[in-house]
Amino acid sequence: MTDQIPIPNEPEKSIFKILFHSFVIIPFLVAASLVFIYSLFSLLTYEDATPYDYLNDIKIGGATKRWQSAFELSKVLYISDEISKDDRFISEMINIFKQSKHDDNRVRQYLALAMGRTGNSRYIDPLLSEIENENTENIPAIIRALGLLKSGKAVEKLKLFLDHEDENIRLQTVIAFGNIADPKVIEDLKKSLYDSQPNIRWDAAISLAKIGDDSGREIILKLIEGKFFINFPEVDIRERDQARIIAIRAGILLNDPIINSKIQELADEENNINIRKTAMDVLKINTSSSNQWMEYDVSYG
Repeated sequence: MTDQIPIPNEPEKSIFKILFHSFVIIPFLVAASLVFIYSLFSLLTYEDATPYDYLNDIKIGGATKRWQSAFELSKVLYISDEISKDDRFISEMINIFKQSKHDDNRVRQYLALAMGRTGNSRYIDPLLSEIENENTENIPAIIRALGLLKSGKAVEKLKLFLDHEDENIRLQTVIAFGNIADPKVIEDLKKSLYDSQPNIRWDAAISLAKIGDDSGREIILKLIEGKFFINFPEVDIRERDQARIIAIRAGILLNDPIINSKIQELADEENNINIRKTAMDVLKINTSSSNQWMEYDVSYG
């Protein structure tokens, strides 16, 4: 009698495949398609959105939509001059900022940054009005905005934050003073050269140089050389290079023979292309026009 080869139960396998495709594969593909379409639509919508669209989303959008729109607005205003001078837009921005007092902190922070990036002095009073009673998390963004607006009017109130327990608030105050460049803050900034936080000491030296004071000269020289960072392994290469570039731009403002010589050395011999180019650029500006190099951008904002 010949052996019979068992025949697999094909109908059961076919049913399993149908069920698997119906309840797993097809729903997954549909969901993936919807996600793709939504993402594409969102991208196109954001690309076509106007500053007024973002303002409207901040007013009536959901929680996530509001802070994302505030963030997008801060980017748009960084490169757009025309809308930042529009009276209606300015009034709406100020009103929304006032109403954001109890909103998600990110909404208020990005709105403050957006206001600062316009360079329009009409935003100074709204930013200053309640800064002393502001949520601690929002203060750094407001201080940064006032620095970007170069508000001499803000100096006295900002001095109160140089001794704040929050190091980020102290840091943003020091940076803001460098952007404002009011000689009245020199003595206050000198104290920050001895702050417990290294980055605050470094930025105090940079800010003093931007005002024309060389009290932080030794710090700037060490930053330019780059050897400073051996003792700070937590500072990565990108941050180290950025700090050196900023120090070079600030150091040239002092017109100090030793600093100038070090910058010349970097321009001639430095292997890092970005550092070398920065050194060459500031030396070129320094020798061409004193007014031009005094306006050279050494800010962080």
